[in-house]
Parts: sequence; structure tokens; C-alpha cells
Amino acid sequence: MHDDLDWLFRPKFLKWVAAGAVFSALLMYLATSPLFVKPLYRSEALIFVPLTLFSQQFDQQGIGFGSEAEIDGHIQILQSTILFDSLEARFGLAGIYDIDTGQTGGRQRLYQRIRSRIQVEKTRYNSVSVQVRDRDAQRAADMANAIVALGDIIKEDLLRDNRLAAYRFARDLYLDKKTELDALEARMSLQPLPAPDPEGPGWSEQVRDRQVYETLLWELAERRKRYETLKKSLDASLPGTYVISPAVASSSPHWPPRLLLSLAASLVFVMIMLVVEMIRKDAVKQ
Repeated sequence: MHDDLDWLFRPKFLKWVAAGAVFSALLMYLATSPLFVKPLYRSEALIFVPLTLFSQQFDQQGIGFGSEAEIDGHIQILQSTILFDSLEARFGLAGIYDIDTGQTGGRQRLYQRIRSRIQVEKTRYNSVSVQVRDRDAQRAADMANAIVALGDIIKEDLLRDNRLAAYRFARDLYLDKKTELDALEARMSLQPLPAPDPEGPGWSEQVRDRQVYETLLWELAERRKRYETLKKSLDASLPGTYVISPAVASSSPHWPPRLLLSLAASLVFVMIMLVVEMIRKDAVKQ
């Protein structure tokens, strides 16, 4: 067995394999250089999704993190074609990727290219990672930060109609109750003064009206409180995203991994030479 593998340790063979491995690594390192392959740079922004409801933020003194459902919903916004359209308009991505959106399927190809360069995912600490890869390091960072900002803008636009509908509903409830209370006040003002005798005429009706009036007054106060809260919330923007780590331009490419590919080329060369040498030895024996 030792004699069969003796050729592995011959200095001439080892030197030849080592030289070939080094040459393969250098060749791969050169082949993956920016002279031949345009590198991709990656930038990452880390954010926490806030509570969506302003009232909940108010109750927690402006500090509150979104639930699992709110995090998932925000991620969907960051991966939406609405955001891709805004991103394309801001950076001119169709021109950068050389895609004619006027052609059939052009817009879909643009979305696919943008989606392939963007990765949005929830981390183990319930934050959200926004990663962008691009040929230009600064543009990758700018795009990642733009995605974070656009997410808040799109969420505000999407929820504005619902917020207005809730405000109008609360306003109508308040005005309806106020109209009902005004009508009761007008009727009570036309009633004669309360009779001193509980057994006198109109006593029970006046007592009943007074009880109804107090109930309506309490309900009106509750509805007015809700109405004014929603009215004030419309004047304030939705809670913004907590940016805990804005994206910055990377100094080194993310792809291709030149050192890893060079090492792999060396190992492949060594494996191929071992197989070739073993086949040659077997052929000589036969």
C-alpha cells in the first residue's frame, strides 16, 4: 500500500502540483478582477418597525415597536412594486439596467432585476435588514436608505384613506349624538317648571327626560373625545421607522468572492491532478 502511494510524496510531483495550484489561484484571482468582472457592492440598513397606530404610540409616550403582523406587513411594503416604481424613478434604474420598460414585459423584467438586487428580511432580534447589491458602492448605500424612507411614505399613503374614513365616522357619530341632545334640550326647555309634588302631573316624564339627558351628555362627551383624538392624529404623520444602522458605502466588493474562488480553483486543480496521476499509474501497470 505504501509503495502504491509513494508517488504522492515525490518532490518533483509535489513541486509540480504546488506550482499548478498557485498558478490556478492567481489565474482565478485575475479572471475575477474588476478588469474582467464588474463587482457587486453590498450595503445594509437595519431598522425597527414602529407601532402603526398613533394612539398606541401616544399611550407609550412615543416609544413602541411593531408586532409580528406589523413587521411582516412593513416587509411586504418594502418588497412591493409600488416601492420599486418609486426607486426606479429616483435612481433611473431602467437606464442603469438597460431595460426598456416600454416593451412588452419590460416592466416585469425591471421588477425582477430590482428584486434580485434587494433582500429584505426579519432578523432574530425582530429588526428588519434591508440589503442592496449594486455595481456602484455609493448607489447601493443610497438605495438601501431610500428604501427605508420610501417605506414610511408608502405606508402613510396607503393608510391615509382608512384614517380619514375612521375620522369621518367618529365625526358623524358625534354630530348625530349632538343633534339628539340638542333636540332633547329644546323639548325640555318647553316643559313647565317641575312640580313640587312627586305625584303631580308631568313629574315622572321630567325625571325620565333628565335621566336620558344625563346619559346622552355622557355619551356625547365620549364621542367628542374620540372624534377630537382622531382629528388631531390626522395632523400628525404616522410613527416613523427606527433606523438603528443606516447604510454606508462598502469599501470592498461583496461579489465575486475572489479569495474563495481562488482557493477553490487551487483545490480543483490538485484534485484533478491526483485523479489524472492515479489513472496514468493504473494504465502503466496494465
